[in-house]
Amino acid sequence: MSVRILRLSGVILLLVWLSACAAAVVGGAAPGGYPAANNNRTAETVAGDASITSTINSRYVHDDLVSAMDVRVVTHRGTVTLSGNVSSAEAVRRAVAIARSVKGVVTVVSRLTVVSR
Repeated sequence: MSVRILRLSGVILLLVWLSACAAAVVGGAAPGGYPAANNNRTAETVAGDASITSTINSRYVHDDLVSAMDVRVVTHRGTVTLSGNVSSAEAVRRAVAIARSVKGVVTVVSRLTVVSR
């Protein structure tokens, strides 16, 4: 009887361990984590969107008017959404123009707000 209980305990422990692994892979430990697993984009599309976001952020870092710290860039299937606070309408125009100039960008949605500092 004790061998049977020991085997049953081993099976239960294995099932619990495997269910934890599945949750980790699906829920965030896999490359891309939760967003990659739950947004119906291929890995290639996710990588392309990440490249677009990275390129835009890099260009903002090197720009004198647009601050990368002030503008949040999100890319989904080539559509870039910009949000945050900038110092002028000219900074909004420049941020949008920089984003549009990046290869792979389909459209740019600006949710930037001009605030005085």
